[in-house]
Amino acid sequence: MKRGEKDFLAGFERAALLVQQVVSRPAAYASGDRYLEDVARLHGDSDDLMRRGLAVGCLAALGRA
Repeated sequence: MKRGEKDFLAGFERAALLVQQVVSRPAAYASGDRYLEDVARLHGDSDDLMRRGLAVGCLAALGRA
């Protein structure tokens, strides 16, 4: 597996962990869905594949990827 692929999957894994945390302890400022949307928006345009994987993972959790 190439490094970029590993980085992307590592980001996707981080998204899975983030989703678990948001479900168990929602963010105080917004709903869990809104928080995941914000994370995806923040990292979606990044050149870093780990950050992009995080964004895609968050969108996948919301059923939008």
